[in-house]
Amino acid sequence: MDNVFGAGGGGGGPQQFFASLPPVTRIWLGSTLVVTALANLELVKWIDLDFSRWEDVSGRGHSGRIEAWRLITCFLCVGKFGFNTIIGLHLMTQISTRYEAMGPICTRRIRINPMRPGEGPGRVQPNNAQRGHDNSPYYPRGESSDYVFALLFGMVGILLSNFLLLPKLPASITQNQFHRFFNRHLTFFVVYIWSKQHPHHMVNLFGVPLSAAYLPFSYLVIGYALNNGQMIPLDILHGMFIGHIYFYLACIVPKVLGRGRALLSTPLALVDLCHWFEGRDVAGNGGRGEDEPMLVEVDGIIGG
Repeated sequence: MDNVFGAGGGGGGPQQFFASLPPVTRIWLGSTLVVTALANLELVKWIDLDFSRWEDVSGRGHSGRIEAWRLITCFLCVGKFGFNTIIGLHLMTQISTRYEAMGPICTRRIRINPMRPGEGPGRVQPNNAQRGHDNSPYYPRGESSDYVFALLFGMVGILLSNFLLLPKLPASITQNQFHRFFNRHLTFFVVYIWSKQHPHHMVNLFGVPLSAAYLPFSYLVIGYALNNGQMIPLDILHGMFIGHIYFYLACIVPKVLGRGRALLSTPLALVDLCHWFEGRDVAGNGGRGEDEPMLVEVDGIIGG
């Protein structure tokens, strides 16, 4: 049984702990610590890191310059130094490590050899070990590139829905909550998709054992209780909502469509980048010459 909050942890110092983290979690935690520390030490201003208006990003804000970094930094600020910040960092690290180590949801399309001249119309089919469950178009186990793609999906979904959907909700739900930083949103996005991927996995939340399927809803209830039952924690609910959309598109839609079809696909360039970062062969080569690219084929539709 895993400890989400409670006793646990391993030996060694901070450097050993940091080095033991999976690569995506290590980069996420490291960049979050750096950005949060810079803001708390007032080396950069909080208002230069948040994301509250599209005008600031597009160059139509008060500064008159394009501030595209806000699209990233708004997810890397946990808050002012204090107990809540420590709890937020702990939860982000624990759930991200668990999700990455147990294998992220895979959205990499199964790749086959392209048809070469003179080989006829037949195509090389992936074997049963390569093909996912239920004739899935994806590989059976995810890797770092799939996790990065999921985080990018979550970030885009959170920002778009925050400005396009949330303002249209009644005030009885939103309670006029307005967020400029979205680290907790993204954390609970990961909490939700991990809980859906491993619903029967047992976790320990403040000494209470429960199935992973109930973990995000437990946090939602706890947050509601901490607000004296007067306000729904919109950041938790928002992250769960985007997580549900991602899980539905990645895991449910391929089963509904069938015949190896899907709507999500980890870009090949992102797979190559993550493989290069990890010191592995890039997916675009796969041991072949550079003039023989690896293609993706799903029911006659070929793409990168």
